[in-house]
Amino acid sequence: MNLDQMEFRCPAAKVAGNVRLEDYRLAFCGTEGNGVATIFPEEGSQVEGVLWEITPKCERSLDRYEGYPHLYGKQKVRVRDKAGRQMDVMAYVMNAPYRESPASPSRLYLGGILEGCRENGIPQKPVRDAVSRTKQEAAKKKKLHRDMER
Repeated sequence: MNLDQMEFRCPAAKVAGNVRLEDYRLAFCGTEGNGVATIFPEEGSQVEGVLWEITPKCERSLDRYEGYPHLYGKQKVRVRDKAGRQMDVMAYVMNAPYRESPASPSRLYLGGILEGCRENGIPQKPVRDAVSRTKQEAAKKKKLHRDMER
């Protein structure tokens, strides 16, 4: 969502507009303190984001940045724009086993996402809520792991 980051990675990319992904939730996974964003199916949830028009060269650049096909895979999802139109688009979605490890993002990474929210008029609260949920999930998983070792 961050305009400067996309300009750097994909100078030919153009913002197509803000969209909503329904029945998915935002999450952060990876290694603690370095979690990165992904989405998980969850009925009744939604993720606000920015839809980009990209070129094949942009996609190759994003593939490298996103660690495709190892860290992230590509998935077709249906989004809705502000006018209510639905579109099938590609999204990067974290692969197993990485997606199975909830992990808080770094301050720098989170700051880039929050700046993207500000730049595009997207509420920051759902992103902050996703970080809080991630922290709770990570603590629960850590406790379960400790209990199993006993």
